[in-house]
Amino acid sequence: MDGAYKRLNALIEIGADMIIDSTLNKLIALQIAKYQQGIKEITAELAKFEEKYGMSSEDFYRRFESGELGDEGDFVEWAGFCENTLLYKNRIKTLETALKE
Repeated sequence: MDGAYKRLNALIEIGADMIIDSTLNKLIALQIAKYQQGIKEITAELAKFEEKYGMSSEDFYRRFESGELGDEGDFVEWAGFCENTLLYKNRIKTLETALKE
């Protein structure tokens, strides 16, 4: 990562701030779109579990985390999808904050 910082600083030193800013905004937007697509794909998987077990993913995850539900294979997989959704949403929030700065 040290090399990336050196290259970035070199560009800043020569006055390429606007190019850097534009490029970073495009990269951030691309990454946000990837996370949004991931959430869309995961949502389809979550819907299967919600239908099968008759509860929302939010309710399931709260109950799973509190230990109310067992650790059968479906529940572990469902929890993994829930955790990935939360991770992606947090990353999107971080990236969107960076775009506003």
